[in-house]
Amino acid sequence: MAIFAFYPAATHLRRSDGIGFVLAEGADVATARASAQALVGGTSINDFTAVAFTAGVPPVAVQGLPVGVHSQTTWPTLTRGGGVLGD
Repeated sequence: MAIFAFYPAATHLRRSDGIGFVLAEGADVATARASAQALVGGTSINDFTAVAFTAGVPPVAVQGLPVGVHSQTTWPTLTRGGGVLGD
């Protein structure tokens, strides 16, 4: 399985909820994008740029904390507003 990051490459593609970086695993970019979309719900991330995490991908930093679904224990589970993301 491959790991992909999704982010809005232009200001007009940003989501109103502030989610601007989603990381997901999948057999291909479409599967990973579907998984990422299921996590964040709401506004589509179809126009977000996809980056495969492969050898040579440069380091990246994301401001703010990561948020995962409430049924896992790897990532924090509450959004800035105190909500949870879908499973």
